Amino acid sequence: MSNAPTRRVLVVDDDDAVRETLEDLLATLGYLADLVASGPEALARVERQRYDIVITDLLMPGMTGWTVLDEVRLRYPRLPVVVLTGSLLDATDGRLAQQGVVLVRKPVELRVLDEALSRVLAETW
Repeated sequence: MSNAPTRRVLVVDDDDAVRETLEDLLATLGYLADLVASGPEALARVERQRYDIVITDLLMPGMTGWTVLDEVRLRYPRLPVVVLTGSLLDATDGRLAQQGVVLVRKPVELRVLDEALSRVLAETW
């Protein structure tokens, strides 16, 4: 068993099933996950709790994941962000080229999530 501290992840997605699936995948990978259903909840949570990574869906009602990404990067420039989408998205969007930001397509696979988390952490820590 590793003595490394467990990393805390904030998961932002308006779909209950996606949040629960991500929580299970993250637990399998050794992460602790806090789950919220909206962008405003996410921003309030990052003000109160330290996170190692934020995972946000892009297409949510109200505040989109793009806004979550922008606000997190503005407030905490070194906080890694994984953006999730199930829609067709131009992966060359400049916001995705920022250091410490990575795109993962839904449905999320364990191996892909693990690689994305490792990559985004390596870019920022």
